[in-house]
Formats: sequence, C-alpha cells, structure tokens
Amino acid sequence: MGLCDGRAERARRRPGGDDPCCRAGQRRGDGRRLRHAARQGAACVAGRGRAPAAGDLDLRRRALGDPHGRCDHRRSDGDRQLIAAERDPTPGARIAFVALVLAAAGAAASAAGWDPRVTFSIVRLGLFDPPDDVFAAVMFHYATLPRIVVALAAGASLGLAGAVMQSVLRNPLASPITLGVSAGAQFALALAALAGPAASFLPGEIWSLFGALAAAGLVYVLGRRQRFEPARLALTGMAISLFLASAAAALVLFNEQRLAFLFLWGAGHLAQSDWTSAILVSAAFAASFTILLGAGRVIGLLAAGDAVAGSVGLKTDTARLLILLVAVALTAAVVSRVGIIGFVGLAVPAIVRLCRPRSVTHFLAASAGLGALALFAADALAQLLSELGGTLVPAGAVTALFGAPVLFLLLSRTRLTGRPNPPLRMTAGRFRDPGRRLTAFLFAILVVAVLVALLVGRTGTGWEILDPFGDEAVFLTRLPRVLGALLAGAAVALSGLLVQKIVGNDLASPELLGISGGAAAGIVFAALVLGVLSRATLVVFGMAGAIGTTLIVLWFARRHRDQIAAVLLAGIALGIFLDSIVRIALVNAGMQAAALLTWMSGSTVLVSLPESLGLGLLLVIAFGLVVVCRRAIALLDLGAAVPRALGLKVRATQMATLVLAALLASAATMVIGPLSFVGLIAPHLARLLRARRFAERVIATLLIGAIVMTLSDWIGRVAMVPWQVPGGLVAGLAGSLGFILLAGRERAGAAGA
Repeated sequence: MGLCDGRAERARRRPGGDDPCCRAGQRRGDGRRLRHAARQGAACVAGRGRAPAAGDLDLRRRALGDPHGRCDHRRSDGDRQLIAAERDPTPGARIAFVALVLAAAGAAASAAGWDPRVTFSIVRLGLFDPPDDVFAAVMFHYATLPRIVVALAAGASLGLAGAVMQSVLRNPLASPITLGVSAGAQFALALAALAGPAASFLPGEIWSLFGALAAAGLVYVLGRRQRFEPARLALTGMAISLFLASAAAALVLFNEQRLAFLFLWGAGHLAQSDWTSAILVSAAFAASFTILLGAGRVIGLLAAGDAVAGSVGLKTDTARLLILLVAVALTAAVVSRVGIIGFVGLAVPAIVRLCRPRSVTHFLAASAGLGALALFAADALAQLLSELGGTLVPAGAVTALFGAPVLFLLLSRTRLTGRPNPPLRMTAGRFRDPGRRLTAFLFAILVVAVLVALLVGRTGTGWEILDPFGDEAVFLTRLPRVLGALLAGAAVALSGLLVQKIVGNDLASPELLGISGGAAAGIVFAALVLGVLSRATLVVFGMAGAIGTTLIVLWFARRHRDQIAAVLLAGIALGIFLDSIVRIALVNAGMQAAALLTWMSGSTVLVSLPESLGLGLLLVIAFGLVVVCRRAIALLDLGAAVPRALGLKVRATQMATLVLAALLASAATMVIGPLSFVGLIAPHLARLLRARRFAERVIATLLIGAIVMTLSDWIGRVAMVPWQVPGGLVAGLAGSLGFILLAGRERAGAAGA
C-alpha cells in the first residue's frame, strides 16, 4: 500500500475524518471501477427492463468509493436527480394526481357541454346498436362515442411516440412536431390530395407514413452527424418542419378549393361520423404499445447512452432506428386520421419526467395514459368553447393553448441537467480578411439582386428586360415591393442578431423563439377581433405581441442561461401556443382566411412606397443605434458579471435592445410574414463568412438578409407565371433548406465540443 493509499485508508477508518473520496489515493482505479460498474449495472438493470441511468445507483456509489452517498460535491446534476428519484417514494402518486386532474377537467367540460336531450336511456340505446328512428341515439353512437375513442387513442399514441423519441434520442426536445414527423405526414397528404386519382391506389395512411418517414429519416441522418446533440437536433427538426410547412402553404395558396380542408385538419379537429378512424387509431396504438413495451429493456439501454448499451453488446444504431420507425409509423397513423395535434407529444413526456418515474416502462406507460387523458380533456374543452363562443375551436389548438403555459411553468421551476451546449460551428468560408472585402462583395451581390428584381421579369411569352424609362408604370409598380422586401429582410436579420445577443446563444431567432409568432398573433388579433386595417395600427399591435413574447423568453433565458435546450423548449412552447391562436383565427376567418394566409406567407403585393420608406427610416435609426451601442451590445452574451464589472448597465441595455429587436421583427412581419427563417440563417451565414467582430457581423447580417429577401421576392414573382408565390414563403423554403444544408456540413466534432 502506497503512502497516499495508507493515508486514505486511515482517513476512511477515522470517525468524522476528512471525506476519503477527496483524497488522491482514493482516485486511483476510479475509471476501472466505473467501467466495471457500468457493465454490471447495464446487465443487471436491463434484466429488469429499467434504465441504468435511473437505477442501481449503489453500483455508481461503490465505483466512486462512496457507498453511502456522502460526497455530494462529486456528483453531477444528473446523479443528484437520480438519487432523489431513488429516495422519492411517491412518483406513482404524482402521476396519479396529474391523471386525476386531467380526468376531472375532461369530465367537467363534458358535463358542462352535455346535451340535455341525451338522457341515460338514450346513452343505453346508443351504446351498441341504436335504432334508426331514435336520432339522438344514432348521433351518440356514430359521433360522440367515436370522438371519445379517437381522443383517447390519439392522445395515448402521441404521448407514447413522444416518450419513445425522447428516450432513444436522449433529448427532451424530441417530439413528432420538433422532429418534422407531423409536417412530413401533412405535406405527403396534401400531395396525395392534389394528385387525386393518380394517388388513389394507396390509402392516405400510407402516403402519410411515407412523408413522415422521409422527414424523420432526414432528421435522423443529420442528427447522427451531430451526435444527436439536443439543441441542434431540435433546431434541425424545426427547420425541416418549417420547410415542409412552407411547401404545404404554397400548395394551399394555389389550390385553395381542393386543399381547403387543411385549415381545419391542420388544426387537429376530432369530429367523427363513423367508427373508421377510432378503429384504425386504436389498432395502431395497441400494436405499437405492445411492441414498444416489449422493447422496454432496449429502450432503457438506449436511454442510458450508447456507451452503456454498447457494453452489453447492443447494436445501438440498428436498435434506435427500428424503435424510431415504430414511433414514426404510429404518429403517421394519427396524423392521417385526425390531423396535427401539436403539443401532446412534447409536453406530456416532459410532465411525466418531472414526476420521476422509476423505469422506462413506467415512463412509456404513464406518457401514454396522460396523453390520452390530456387530449380527451382538450377535446371536451374545445367542444364547450365552440358551443359557448359560437365559433369552431379545434382540439389541437386547445392542447397548445393550455399545454404550452403548463410546460413553460414547469420548465421555469426546473433545471434541465446536462452540460452547456456549445455554439453552432460550421466550416468557414473562403474569406481570410472579412472586413472591407466581405462588405464590398455582399454589397455587389445586393446591387445585382436589386437590378435583376427591378428590370428582369417574365410573362406568358417569355423573359423580358424592363426599360426603366420606357416602362415607367411597371417600374414604379415593382419598386415598392422590391424595396419593401429588401428592407424587411435586413430588419428581420438584424432582429435575429440582436435576439441572439439578448438571449445569449447562437441558436436563437425571432422565428424559433416565438417572437415573429407573437407579432403575427397581435396583428391577427387586431385585424379579426378589433377590425383594425390600418397598417400603422397593425404594426403597433404586432410590436406589442413581439415585445411580450421576447420579455417572456428573456426572463426564462436568464434563469436557464447555460441550458440552450431549455430555452429552445420554452421558445418552441411559446411558438406553438401562438400558432394555435392564429390557427383558430384562420379556421373562423371565413372569406378572410385566404387573405390572412397570403399575408402570413409574406406577400409583398400590397406594400406601398410610403410603407417601404417608413420601414427604411426605422432600419436606418436602428442601425445607427446599434453602431453607437455596438460595444455594449457585444458584451451582452458574456453574462451579467463581466459587463457589470466594466460599468455597463446590463438590465437597461437588455431592455433597450429588446425593444429595438421587437420593433424590427414586428415591422418586418408586416411585410414578409412570420415564416421567413431569415432571422436565424442570416447571422449564421455572416459567421460562416468569418465576420467575427460584432460591427462586421452587423453589416454582413444586414446585407445577407436583404439579399435573401430580394431574391426570394423576385423568384416568387417569376417562378410560376401568371401566379405569384409570396416572397416570405420562398424565403422560408430557401432559409430552412439552407440551414439544413449547413447543418449537414457541420463538423462532427462540433457536436462533441
């Protein structure tokens, strides 16, 4: 026994002595014991169908030389939560309490909206084989009962699918929505509906499955390159979702009559007229639940990490792919029958995880059960609100309206474990001196883009080059929209850069954090509820919505500054919440739905020259303020201590930057809609071109945003003559596709940095 080992042994025997695990001698062999404990724990725990990360903590303690759990300072945050879960005797009671609350809410809403004509005798007649002459019994049998079954089965399916995705990917942000599965299924169904008889040889469920598999497969491939890092995987999935949603919106714009059902179907309406959907969704859930519950040991090993799973001989890639295939197929079955239910697969597993289930099988079963009750309660409340308000309120919108605040509240009281996520790293561009040469290069591209957008057009007879002096009327018609698109792109790009500085991470953007969604919700509220049509008033309401959303995100980011996954999850929750409000408005907008959809897609047709000049004045003022305050703004992402030590008033700087970013986002949303994705892609492209100093990055971001929107508006004008695709929609397609390509080029080592 060496000197250090002898001291450690004497300290261990000494009553009340120093903690032996802090001694140098005790550290010898820790790595060997940890590897042995991981193998033994994986084999032992997998035999019980439990996740090693959530059980057999005594092996971890023995491996660390701490059998009694005394040295708390050497534990990670994850180990502390796991030990708390082992000592917590009431996880089942917590889950049961949540289930009781959801069941009581659903029962209360159902009772409040119950038709008094449906008596007990009517219910008894309508249970199995209702007589044809009793209309109330027929309606109960073919409308009410199937709707209840569909709500329970669809909710259970989405809760189970979300829990499986989060477990095997080890990602609290994973869900059918954030991984693009629902958007892929929706886009495939829209294509099948347009194809008509040509696609009738396969049912809609199969087309939905193809779309979901394609989207999930792309996310999986890109996520594997990035080692399934949570924030990047969610961001890639959201980019793919935005790309597919933009493509689906373009199809709806040009085929409004044939695809009008997507307004209601996309909001998640559960109304039924027979038992077909109930039987199909229930069968899909039963089969998937049986398969996934049988694979509980494998899911538990994958949830513990590839190292633990590989130590017992599991082929992690194959197992993860097969299990995800079952979850994707289950999601596609639900989406094809009831539409997009946007929040159950994300919020319910998060709530169950906070209840600290003891095993993976318990986690899956509880997620399925609470998902069923959550969607049942949401649908009952949707029916009650529809009856009281005289408007159609889809169940999918209600799940977001009430699920998002619940998830946000839970996140505000909880700290996600894990290391801080590194910034997004991409391969550098060709510019070694990114100063004046980069600015000159981007400015030259912008000049060419503006000239092309103003002078080059396309008609039914072919391409034409406009004479600005001979065709003055056409030139004056194009000038406002080109100028508006250019300035709006620059404004939303600058807003994105400022938001990244405020929140403190490079994955933030007005679109992803719900800021553009807040502006859109404020504008839709003013237009439909208040009947306000003045552009200036709409900008004020949009700015109010954007500022309110940004305040919430800023407050949350301050609490979880080093947890990008938590901030993104809160932003996604806010975005889905605001999107549900807009969807309810679109469903009940009547003849105004097409106009609202056109505006939300970013059409610049109605932009006037005074509006463009006003946006330009705002952008010039904002740019001047940013240049003057560039040093203060550049310090914001260093935290609060360093800027405060340098004499900076951090809170005042954050609030001023916040107001400026919200004003830019709301003004740009008025022109290009909330779907542009320019606020995220432009700062990343500027960083890709090695614009490292903040002043250089501001100029490069402005120019890139202006170039993207100018070219997007021109492409939308000439691509499908005589129809015009909104420039914001083209920018959403191009921006999301560009980010997907950049994510594909990302260095594999960055994910693990």
